[in-house]
Amino acid sequence: MEKQRILLISLVGFLIFGLLLGGKVVYQKNWLDVSILHQSQQIPGVISSKVVNNNGLKEMDVVTNKITNLRQASLALQKLTDNLPIRFLDRNNDSLNKLFGQMQFALQEGIARGNFTEMAQNVRTQAEKAGIQLELEIDNDAIYVILNQGDAQLLEVVERHGPVKYLPTEKQ
Repeated sequence: MEKQRILLISLVGFLIFGLLLGGKVVYQKNWLDVSILHQSQQIPGVISSKVVNNNGLKEMDVVTNKITNLRQASLALQKLTDNLPIRFLDRNNDSLNKLFGQMQFALQEGIARGNFTEMAQNVRTQAEKAGIQLELEIDNDAIYVILNQGDAQLLEVVERHGPVKYLPTEKQ
């Protein structure tokens, strides 16, 4: 009789534990993802966002369309994530990617040496020569780069120090 009672209590305990665990998974998958999606769509230039698993690591993928203020959008997205890295999915093209690759020298040198006015001047000159519009902002944590060419747009957040909050941008 005593063994049957212990067995019954154990089964009920496992059942309750399973229900609680399942409820937590459903809550995280449905409620939080919908909440993040809805809140992110209030940010100008953000079409959608979702938390995804990429090689076993969680990240927030953000689909964009003509963001005009990357710094403001990035800071708003950081508040929505639970310290997950953010990856922008933009509408870049080969010439924007090539120019951004060439700008890396000036950007990284500016970060290493702290000569940001010279860095800004160098990247602006490179963009003008390529016929591409550049929007550049900086704060204590990162350099925010927007390159526009017609309907194409490349967004990159170059972090200056600290933990990785932004992943390399990918094309939609």
